[in-house]
Amino acid sequence: MRYSLFLFFASFLISCSESEVAWDTDRLGLHYFPLEVGDYRIYDVEESIYSVLGVTTENYELKEYVADSGLNASNNLQYIIHRSTRLNDAEQWQLDSIWTAQKSTSIAVLTENNVPFVKMSFPIEHQIEWNGNSLNSLTDETYWYNTQLPDTTLLDSLYQDIVQVVQNDRGEDFLGLENRSEIFAPNVGLIIKESVILKYCQVECSTEKEIQSGRALTMTLKSYGKE
Repeated sequence: MRYSLFLFFASFLISCSESEVAWDTDRLGLHYFPLEVGDYRIYDVEESIYSVLGVTTENYELKEYVADSGLNASNNLQYIIHRSTRLNDAEQWQLDSIWTAQKSTSIAVLTENNVPFVKMSFPIEHQIEWNGNSLNSLTDETYWYNTQLPDTTLLDSLYQDIVQVVQNDRGEDFLGLENRSEIFAPNVGLIIKESVILKYCQVECSTEKEIQSGRALTMTLKSYGKE
């Protein structure tokens, strides 16, 4: 009888500890950047490339798949993300690039083409700021949270309690235009990415605000799940 009671209380304490850990990580916001092997997300992408000759726009699908995990050189657990593209559902996926990701109770890091960016800072709080380039050699860039967004519906799926990471809201001046942000949903991850970086002509321009070069990208979540 005593042994049975011991097992009961032991299992109760373990379940409580597990739920407390889950609650703590959710309270910090780690569930906005989920990482598990087998997870995938598929996006509809519109990408426009600008030059002095004009603009070229391409529409395609992008799939991000968490293919594996392991310890990196710093002995931290990292996840391997395969990024594949296709023009439409009738085509096969073609591997485009391989990125890595990792997170702790303080930050979430995504390494894009060998350049690490601090995508999120924990805990998530409205207008909290951090340096998104703190782990790379690029110029410091202030990221900040906007948690006051309305619920969003994408392809009949409702996303609530979403948060926006504003990466750059410099806006427009005589040199160009730059606005970049990403929106995350709990237990899903990135659902919307918007990036516009344009440089205006400065010498011998034919028109005001003539675009010399630039890129505009919009990614919208189409589906997600586990394989």
